[in-house]
Amino acid sequence: MYEKLTFSIILFRSILALSIGALIGKERGTKNQPAGIRTHSLVCLGANLIMLTNIFAVEHFDTGDPTRMAAQVITGIGFLGAGTILVTDETKVRGLTTAAGIWVAAAIGLAVGIGFYEGAIISAVSVMLIMTAIQYLNNYPYIRIEVLEIFVVTDSINTYNNVLSYCLDNNARIRETKTTFGKPPKQKSYNNINKKVSGHLTIRLSKNTDQLKFLEGISDIPGVMYVQEI
Repeated sequence: MYEKLTFSIILFRSILALSIGALIGKERGTKNQPAGIRTHSLVCLGANLIMLTNIFAVEHFDTGDPTRMAAQVITGIGFLGAGTILVTDETKVRGLTTAAGIWVAAAIGLAVGIGFYEGAIISAVSVMLIMTAIQYLNNYPYIRIEVLEIFVVTDSINTYNNVLSYCLDNNARIRETKTTFGKPPKQKSYNNINKKVSGHLTIRLSKNTDQLKFLEGISDIPGVMYVQEI
């Protein structure tokens, strides 16, 4: 049933949108993503306000489409999400989940703003399950994701070979490698042994391998400068 806008309704919807945005943002913030509690809270609250403003305009001026401004939010939020996606030499593509989270936060804010509480709450719970609970499935050997993609930077080709040997020694199958050698100074002869070597590795782990300990083992190899799961 449609609820006419009152101060209590506006306050309730704003607090609910703010709380849901903060809940989603907290999970992203704990993983050092560029968008955390503040960003998600503002996006969700802003989307809620736009929907409330649209409803207010329809109620008081008896004209317009109550979903018109909401449609612009869904389109415009893509620019904010794009700002969280990073493409670097070290981590390749990162931030896709955060960008998707921002988009969903905006959609939830719109749902709260129009009074569709059931959809907003169900979506919020679903987002939290996707972002938090699913990662714990990796602790179970029969349903875990066995393929691991990492980016590693080493100080020399010898260290890089040690990383590959470490993978083989731990029953990990290297399915694909993309290796890049550092560029030498123009006036000096090229010597791979003394240059940084980076690689993008796609590795298939055995079912009883702990991914976190596996990555820690790589980072503990002397000469490994950087390692990151992609």
